[in-house]
Amino acid sequence: MYEVHLNYEKRNFIDYLLFHYQFKSRISVWILNLIRSNSKRLERIHFVDHIVQGHPTLEIATEDAPFVAIKYHDTHTNLMNSNEIFHNIVKHDDIIDIKIHFGHTSQRDKRMDRLLLHQIITSYNNHDYLKDMYTIELSKNIEHQLILTIQSQIDLSLNMNDVEAFHHYSNVLNLLKLRHMND
Repeated sequence: MYEVHLNYEKRNFIDYLLFHYQFKSRISVWILNLIRSNSKRLERIHFVDHIVQGHPTLEIATEDAPFVAIKYHDTHTNLMNSNEIFHNIVKHDDIIDIKIHFGHTSQRDKRMDRLLLHQIITSYNNHDYLKDMYTIELSKNIEHQLILTIQSQIDLSLNMNDVEAFHHYSNVLNLLKLRHMND
């Protein structure tokens, strides 16, 4: 159930990106449209704020960002500003992280933060992405509500004897609380 909702949110986020941002490379737009049009591809992407070493990653930049327009790297390939990136993604059905380099804005994109949070909460086996929790901006009220929701998920997982869910939600709760250790 969460996976269907997460894919729906990913598709909506891609629509939002395509409507609200100009990308440096037309290839970025091609790839985003390819991903949004295919449910299986949506399941196999993960938006990230922090690039995870060793993960296949597509980096795309908005027009005013001081980064390369488009870059793809995995363990065997490192491509920049090339149509070959599109062909590589079309040919392979690998899990891919997507890092978006936004322009010179002082504020984070709230829709991106919401999607990152949703991915963290619903992805039990993706501990590599937990670092993104530290950069997501949350109001005090939202954070408090999130803590209450996660605590209820922990209680539910205990009642259901779901060890995996218990560990996952406990990790997320601890990360939420650790965000303010240095405040």
